[in-house]
Amino acid sequence: MRSSSPTSSSDSYSPAVSTAPSTPPPGLAASFCLILHDASPAFLAALPVSKSSSDRVLLCRGAGPVKPLLSAAADLLGEKAILDDARWERVCAKDNDSEITYYTSKESISSIDEKPAVVLDAISCDSTPASHAAMLNLFSEAGLRSVVAFPSPAASLYVLERPALTFPLLSSTPSSALNPTANPYTMPSLDEFERGWAIWDLITSNMIPAELLHSKPIDLRHKPLFYIGHLPTFANILLSRLIKATPVGPRSYLTTFERGIDPSVDDPDHCHSHSEVPEKDEDWPVIEDVLAYRDEVRGRVIKRILGELESGERKLTRRLARTLMMVHEHDGFHIETLLYMLIQRAGTGMLPPPGFASPPWAALAAQWDATPAPSTPTVTLGPCTVTMGHDDQEPDDVLPALQHDVAAHEFGWDNESPPRAVEVGAFRVDWRPITNGEFEAFWRGAGKGVVDMPASWVLDEDEDEDGSGVQVRTLYGPVPMAYARHWPVLTAYDDLAAYAAHKGGRIPTEAELRLFLDTYQVGYEQGANTGFRHWHPLPATAGLEDVDGGRGSNGGVWEWTATALDAHPGFEGTGIFPGYSSDFFDGKHQVVLGASYATIPRLGDRRTVRNFYQHNYPYPWVGARVAYDV
Repeated sequence: MRSSSPTSSSDSYSPAVSTAPSTPPPGLAASFCLILHDASPAFLAALPVSKSSSDRVLLCRGAGPVKPLLSAAADLLGEKAILDDARWERVCAKDNDSEITYYTSKESISSIDEKPAVVLDAISCDSTPASHAAMLNLFSEAGLRSVVAFPSPAASLYVLERPALTFPLLSSTPSSALNPTANPYTMPSLDEFERGWAIWDLITSNMIPAELLHSKPIDLRHKPLFYIGHLPTFANILLSRLIKATPVGPRSYLTTFERGIDPSVDDPDHCHSHSEVPEKDEDWPVIEDVLAYRDEVRGRVIKRILGELESGERKLTRRLARTLMMVHEHDGFHIETLLYMLIQRAGTGMLPPPGFASPPWAALAAQWDATPAPSTPTVTLGPCTVTMGHDDQEPDDVLPALQHDVAAHEFGWDNESPPRAVEVGAFRVDWRPITNGEFEAFWRGAGKGVVDMPASWVLDEDEDEDGSGVQVRTLYGPVPMAYARHWPVLTAYDDLAAYAAHKGGRIPTEAELRLFLDTYQVGYEQGANTGFRHWHPLPATAGLEDVDGGRGSNGGVWEWTATALDAHPGFEGTGIFPGYSSDFFDGKHQVVLGASYATIPRLGDRRTVRNFYQHNYPYPWVGARVAYDV
C-alpha cells in the first residue's frame, strides 16, 4: 500500500489457513481511495493519487450504504474488482487533527483465500451533505476534478481524478507584498502566469500534432504556429516598450507574430491592420525555435519584471500593472481562440486534452436527460437602471495621485470603462440559452434554408442534411446529438436571431443580458462551468425557484447580445494596445457576455468583461437566449 500521510496506518490481519494453492486475481488497472468523511482540501490534496493518471478518488457525501454507489462506479469505470472486499484495506489518518478512517485499494492480493479485513456491505457514509457548488470548490482547492457523480436522495458518490491542472477559487487569492489586499483583479501574480502557461503548453505541445501546425482549421484565422509565437511576442513588445528595454529574440518575430487577424466574414480580403506572415510553410520559423523564443520571453521579460517588482528593485506603477494584466488576460483570450479553431479538427487530427479523463458520455447524457426544466419558461425583469462598466480609465494611470495606487484597483480593458447608467425597460427572457436540440428542430423545420448548420456540428459521412446523423463537436471528437442536445447551441448571431424571431422574440440587448446575468447567473465559485472544470458545455441549470432562487449556470458559453460594439460615453481607447476595441467599431461586431468552459476564472467572473465577434462568425463558443418585449 502506498503511504497516504505521515500519520496514517493500515490495518493488519492474518490470512485464513488454506490447504490448497490459489492464484491471486490480477491487480487493478488503477489505484482508488474511498473517502467517507468531511474531508478538507489539504487532506484530499495529500491523497496518494497520481496526477494525469487512471487513479481515482471515490468520495461519498451524505448518509447511507456505500456498496450501491460503488456498484454504479464500478460499471462506469469497468473495474468490477473494486466491489471485491479483498481489494481494500482500511487506513487510519488525521484530517484537521481529527482521527478519521478511509480506504485504499491494494496493488495486489497475495492469495484469494485470505479473509478480507474490509466488508463493503458493512460500510456506510456518514458525512455532511453539501451543495454541488460547494463540492466543486472543495475539489478545485484540492487539485481534483469531478469526472462524474452518482447522486441519490441520501448520498452522492463523486468519481474524482487529479488532472494536469485546476484553477483555484478567486476568493483564495493569497495576499502578498504586491497584492496585500488579496485582490483577484489587480496585477496577476507569477502563479497566475504560470497556471496560464501550463494550460497553454498543454494545448500547444500535446494537442496539436506536427502536421497540424501549418494547417488552417478556420480559413479566417492564422495557422496554429502563428499563435504559439504570437503570445510571447505580444508580451515582448508591450513590456519591453514600457520598461525601455530591447526586445528579446529574433527581430523578425516582432513583425511576423505581432498581431492576429479578424477579416470580414463577408469580404475576407478586408481586414484591420495585422502582421504580414510568410506565405510558404518552409518560410516560417521552425517550432523548436518558436518554443525557445517563448521560454526566453517568459524568463527574461515577464519573470524578470515580476522578480524585480517582488524584490523592490523596480517600482510598481499602475501602467506596469495594467500591461502585465493585458499580457496575462490576452493569453487567456487566446486559449479560447486556439481551442475553438482546433475543435474543427477534433477527431480528424487534433488530439484530446491530455491529463484529463475522457467523459463517460452515455452516463452523463442519462443524467443530463434528467435535468429539471425551469419552473417557468421565462422570467420578467425591469424596468430598472443597470450600471455598466467600472472605474478604470487608462489615462488615469499616469496621474500623480494614482500612478502607484495598484493593490486595490480592479483592472480591465478599454471597453469596460467608465461606469455608466443604462435604463432598461421591462422585458421577459428565457431562463436558459437555446439548446442544440431546439435549434436542430428549427434547422430541419421552419429554419430550413434560412439558417446554416452550426459550425459546432458535423454530419456523419453516411448522412445528408435530411438524415439523422448530426453530431456535436467536442475536443474529444464529435459526439451524437443525443448526448449534447441539452447543451447550448454555438453558432452565429444571425442564425440565433432568426430562431428568436421565429419564437416571437429577439436577442437581448447588452444591458438586458447584463441584468439577467447579474441576477441569475452563477460564477466559478458558485459552480459555473468555467475554468476547465469540463472541456465541453453542460446543460444550463437556471430557473429552478427552489434552488438558490432560480440562479444557475448557462452551461459554460458566452452569449450574444443585440448590441453592436461601439464607443460609449467616456470611452478612452487604450494607448498600450492601440485599436484593441476601436478597430472593431464597424457595426459588424456584436458584444458578447459571460464565459465559456475554457474561460479562465479571472475573465469569467469579472462582470465588466465584454468580448465581441462578427455577427455572422459561426466558430466561437457563443450561444444566445431569447428575450421578449413586454
